[in-house]
Amino acid sequence: MDKILKVKLSIVILVFLVSLFFYKSLLFVEPRIYSYYPLSSVIISAISLGMILSVVAYNISIWFYSKEKQHLYYALAQLSVLFFLVTLESLYLSPFDVVYGFGSLRLHSLSHVLILLFSMLFIREFLHTREIKKLDFLVVTIIYASLADIVITLVLGQNIITGLIPIFVPIWLVVSESSRLIVKKSRPYYLFYFGWNMVIVTSVLVYTGLTGLINSNFPFLHIAFSIEAILLSLALTYKIKLLQDEKEAGQSLLLQQSRLASMGEMVASIAHQWRQPLTHLSFVFMNIKKNSHNPQIVEKKLKEANKQLSYMSKTIDDFRNFYNPSKSKEEFDIKEAISNTLSITSHSLKNADIEVEIKELKSFTLYANKNEFEQAILNIINNARDAKCRKIEIVIDNPTIMITDDGGGIEKKYLEKIFNPYFSTKKGSDGIGLYIAKTIIEKEMGGKLLVKASLDKTTFIIIKSKEYNNG
Repeated sequence: MDKILKVKLSIVILVFLVSLFFYKSLLFVEPRIYSYYPLSSVIISAISLGMILSVVAYNISIWFYSKEKQHLYYALAQLSVLFFLVTLESLYLSPFDVVYGFGSLRLHSLSHVLILLFSMLFIREFLHTREIKKLDFLVVTIIYASLADIVITLVLGQNIITGLIPIFVPIWLVVSESSRLIVKKSRPYYLFYFGWNMVIVTSVLVYTGLTGLINSNFPFLHIAFSIEAILLSLALTYKIKLLQDEKEAGQSLLLQQSRLASMGEMVASIAHQWRQPLTHLSFVFMNIKKNSHNPQIVEKKLKEANKQLSYMSKTIDDFRNFYNPSKSKEEFDIKEAISNTLSITSHSLKNADIEVEIKELKSFTLYANKNEFEQAILNIINNARDAKCRKIEIVIDNPTIMITDDGGGIEKKYLEKIFNPYFSTKKGSDGIGLYIAKTIIEKEMGGKLLVKASLDKTTFIIIKSKEYNNG
């Protein structure tokens, strides 16, 4: 257990000890009507409860559609919040004791514990805490404590654990730890983090009575919970969009791989049919040489012809190997793989009058799928070609490969989007090439693909992963 977590747990224990000292005023208190809401607070309270109810209905409908547990748990958490606020008003505030008629201390205590239980279940699904053992241990421990407190509440009519340790304390513990333990934070996470912290701060102010210094008859909790409900619903919706984009991109990647596999079969068929005529031509040249009256000139021309035949044979082999759909891994030399890729695209680069220079400062090898790596390199090269550059420089320097073009660079506002599926700054582009390259390098090979841009140059940097190489 690290020092920061020890400090946080010490705070939780301190809250428990202080609450234990005041347990008589915190537990088994008879409900009493002590305050009246002005009309403005009644309206704000009603609007807030209506917003929470709408969020419950929205997430329930999404759950029916998607079967994602996080929507169900969040809907149940918000439903518990709704009952908590309604029973709170019924027990202690006029005119709600008459309007609602839910003046049950047992129901109020139960809704209090259920907020914590369903919030933890939601957090576990939303943040995928099963993949983060330290965070998941905290979440699961709180879930079991909540279940125990539910049993206590049903038996005694009063929550004990969450009565002595307010629910915002364990929620704060989990949310704050998530910000430390989750390395890669998405936009939905920031909405989640802000929403929960707003509720936590408001709950602390209400619990300690500090809101009374401003206005004791204003529904601070109602507003905080309703805003949090909207923010987290937005986070869930945004997460659905990200998952949908990833699914569509995955389908595009599968389609691309299917096309490559079909093309590989076609090239293999062409190679099979091409091989015999090439062999036949070689025999024809030999016969010409035997029957020629000027062997020196004929030999020179035959050497040129055989060189072309060899080049044609190698080219068709390169194409066949490049489009081979095999998923097997092998150890291969980086420079050799890049050279193979350049031989595939040399004709288009030559037509575009683009110069390519390879610098090998420190060589290395990779243990991965060679064809997929070459496909990633080809996509980056094609991106440079489409940018109408004049020169492409490839620097191999273990553990990185830097591919730089002088095609005018990339605007800063586009740098974060350049690897997104279907995003492109070029007309007529499907915007999938760089996404596929990043997917291959990072997901299939465990490396990193980054991009940097200056005024007129763009550099793609591939960083190898120790797990996927022997270099």
